[in-house]
Amino acid sequence: EAPLLKCATSMKVLVVISVMMALNLLHGVCVYLTATYMLSIPQGVSFDTAIDAMGYTLRQILGPILAILFLSFQVKAISRLWVDDRFKTTKHTESAHWSKVLDRCQHQTFEQTVTTVFTSMLIAMVVSDFPESEGGDIRLPIAWGLVFAAMRPLFTIGYVLDPKGAGRAFGLFIGGFWANFPAAVYCSLHTLFDIKSFRLALRLYIGFAVLMSVVMGVANVALDKNERSDDIRAGRQEGADYQSIDAK
Repeated sequence: EAPLLKCATSMKVLVVISVMMALNLLHGVCVYLTATYMLSIPQGVSFDTAIDAMGYTLRQILGPILAILFLSFQVKAISRLWVDDRFKTTKHTESAHWSKVLDRCQHQTFEQTVTTVFTSMLIAMVVSDFPESEGGDIRLPIAWGLVFAAMRPLFTIGYVLDPKGAGRAFGLFIGGFWANFPAAVYCSLHTLFDIKSFRLALRLYIGFAVLMSVVMGVANVALDKNERSDDIRAGRQEGADYQSIDAK
């Protein structure tokens, strides 16, 4: 049984890693399709400086992103019609489970929104230094922000339906929250050391997706293994308690 168990565990690790990799890279596909087929730059619009590029990007993404952020706050506020989780409440009852999930959704959406908006601004600043033939396309940071906003409902729905599992992973990964880190790293290299390499940016993007998928895949399986061990120990303890009662 041990070899079969090890084989099953290895297969699960590979499946989890593959799914996470697919979701992470699907973000890149969504950004590319959005930038290429859904966005266009009006004639006569030019970006002489990085500030111009950042300003144009913010004009395009702030509306949708702030609308999603507003909804995340208000859905939580409306939930208080059924569950009173305010401070100093006279009702000493626990919040409903779904209300706690909405609370987490609004907090995480706010944190991830701040990170994504700043990342989009950084990308806009960097792409303005590249000619279009070398990847300098202002549509990239705009698509980056819009894909994040579009995936927020999927993130919230997944979180509510499966709060303890991987339900939120689809909206989180496809929305590109994790991709903000390699983007920020490349932008730092670009501004601090004047490194201009679209290939390096792509390698950082894919490399970080692979690294985090492997780490999370292994961690997920290890967590499941620990939970099974805890269940086994709990079952043994329960059996011992029954035997003790029978002996008395």
